[in-house]
Amino acid sequence: MTRNGSKWNHPISALCAGIAVGAVLGILFAPKSGEETREDIAGTVNDGIDEVRARTARAARNARRFADQAREQVNEAIEAGVEEYRESMRSSS
Repeated sequence: MTRNGSKWNHPISALCAGIAVGAVLGILFAPKSGEETREDIAGTVNDGIDEVRARTARAARNARRFADQAREQVNEAIEAGVEEYRESMRSSS
């Protein structure tokens, strides 16, 4: 998908470049002061960080729960195997 002599080999590259240029122009020509814009950006970043932390904590809880269940099932299987072995040893004696 190469355009005649253009550097853009893929439409996604052009889209990303356009988004970046639009974001920069939007920040430069925004009606808010620089301090307000920085506060907004910092607030958005902090909200994103909080969301990532919350999702990470949920994922960790789910992983712990899964590991606990798997450990319990393995222990039950081991106990059942040991009991079967003991039973077979008793019946063969």
